Amino acid sequence: MSSRHMIISTAGHIDHGKTALVRALTGMETDRLEEEKRRGITIELGFAFLGDDITIIDVPGHERFIKTMVAGVAAVDLALLIVAADEGVMPQTREHLAILHLLGVPRIYVVLTKCGGQIPDWLNLVEDEVRKILPSNYQRSTRFFRCDSISGLGIDELKQALLDLLSQLPPRTDSGVLRLPVDRAFTLKGFGTVVTGTILSGQVRTGDQVAVMPAGFSVRVRGLQSHTETRDQLKAGDRAALNLIGPDVRQIERGDWICQPDASYPLELFDASLQLLPDSPHFKNRERVRLHIGTRDVLGRILLLGSDILRAGQEGFVRVNLEEPIIAARRDRFIIRRYSPLLTLGGGVVLDPYPSPGRRKDARTIVYLGILKSADDAGALEVKILEAGNVGVTMNLARAFLNISPDAFMSLIRGLEAKGIIRSIGAPPVGLLISAVAFNEAKSRMLDRVKFYHGEHPDQLGLARAQLLSELKEEYHPLALEAIIEESLAAELDLEMGYLRHRNHQVSLDAESEKLARSIEAELTAAGRAPLAYGHLMSRLRINDADLNRILGVMILQRRAIRTGEEWVWSAEAIQKMWGIIQKELSGGEPKSASQLREALGLPRRHVIALLEYFDKLGRLQRQEDLRLPGPSFAEPF
Repeated sequence: MSSRHMIISTAGHIDHGKTALVRALTGMETDRLEEEKRRGITIELGFAFLGDDITIIDVPGHERFIKTMVAGVAAVDLALLIVAADEGVMPQTREHLAILHLLGVPRIYVVLTKCGGQIPDWLNLVEDEVRKILPSNYQRSTRFFRCDSISGLGIDELKQALLDLLSQLPPRTDSGVLRLPVDRAFTLKGFGTVVTGTILSGQVRTGDQVAVMPAGFSVRVRGLQSHTETRDQLKAGDRAALNLIGPDVRQIERGDWICQPDASYPLELFDASLQLLPDSPHFKNRERVRLHIGTRDVLGRILLLGSDILRAGQEGFVRVNLEEPIIAARRDRFIIRRYSPLLTLGGGVVLDPYPSPGRRKDARTIVYLGILKSADDAGALEVKILEAGNVGVTMNLARAFLNISPDAFMSLIRGLEAKGIIRSIGAPPVGLLISAVAFNEAKSRMLDRVKFYHGEHPDQLGLARAQLLSELKEEYHPLALEAIIEESLAAELDLEMGYLRHRNHQVSLDAESEKLARSIEAELTAAGRAPLAYGHLMSRLRINDADLNRILGVMILQRRAIRTGEEWVWSAEAIQKMWGIIQKELSGGEPKSASQLREALGLPRRHVIALLEYFDKLGRLQRQEDLRLPGPSFAEPF
């Protein structure tokens, strides 16, 4: 069995013989509904199989069934454009061909049907008529076949051409992320809910938990089939039938997506490039349209970016605002039709499924979308992060934007970091990506803010960390601010009691504050080796919490006092004496318990525990259960 599966779609005017041709090629009947059989037209999508690796999707041809046709050609490798030899090119022939072109169907075979009894010269005229309407990208590669489904004329030749093409197809591009647009959802007795569709990317296995989007609920895959054969696993390009179980499975309908959990998010707007058909009427800003994407159609409005009108045949950048949520990924193609009367206007490609809020018509937006249009994944991620500016892009949204696997995503991040283009903060899915320029600008601004505060308040310990974060939170992502503080603490800043200060800043107290500091020193000296409670100092000196906290912070920097935890304040002399005793006790290399050290120090247990935890934090001691050993800074001068 070939590892490459091929999807073929029919296209063409009503009653030009699409269903009959599929029947002649495969021996299968694609009309399933009684109404279809009674009326002789295809209303819903039908499916037939040619061998094990070719699926043929038979789509309706009547004008009012265009939306169903769009769903059928969303992921095909080849389209069979069916033209009845006795009628030639008809209105839906042109419209279907335009849609195939707009949706990026890579190749077309033109099949003239009902050729039995037709003279060669007439068939040559019909072929010439078709050639004239072929878009330029199909002119050289399109093959022509003359068939008659009743007599069998040309059927074997066409069938062999399809089998030959299967062996020549290049490997299918696969992002590695499961995406399957549902084109049918129904219930089978004894099985329950079954959905069908073509797997656009990724793979699915029996037993997998998958997400139904855009609703977002979870279901489990109970069974898989492809071409009526039971499979354990299916991959990108396979025609799939999934038997699903879960409390909400009956809510699934055509237009939904079966997705990898946490890999995509519902959206109601996206940025795109839009191409109008050559015979389309002029398109005005904010026109209401019917948009077809995947297997879903939804109403919305098109906002033109950079202009107020788009003329027939022109291409431009747009923002699409939808009236209900959908699922879309970068590079997905779509069709727009006039809301009323129904008329295909054009189609386009999704460039940014998660754009920045607000409508922007400035030149930068046009440049940004222009880069996205031709960028590879690395280039798209780079420009997306740069465009996000100060706020950056969360990692979960960035991966959904790219629609790639976690491993590929992390590889791109490492590459951009190595080039110094971006900074990554944290890890997926909650991490942040921000440009190195924005990160460094935010860091400079933060450091300048702290310096400015020192100039305004030389007697203050520093700028409160919480205040700085509050001042900048509207402009920068909280994760970026936290990362900048952490990086700055390793080089330029110190954090003392919740206050940030530059390391070269010398705090000086005014005369009144210095008088209070001397009173605190006197109280601590009088306490001897024991500490004083913070609350005791407030009461004794009749000083408020803010002033005491500020003055103590300066005294700690000046090595005039030490604070252990929030409660206890020690004189620097007492701390030095206590450390001398502890150092002597542990100098022999034998670990000591808190009780043993308490006996040597002659202090209450609560003070001993506070001291030991303080020295643990400094790295002078190392805790091992209830024992203390010398830490890495044990021998350093105090």
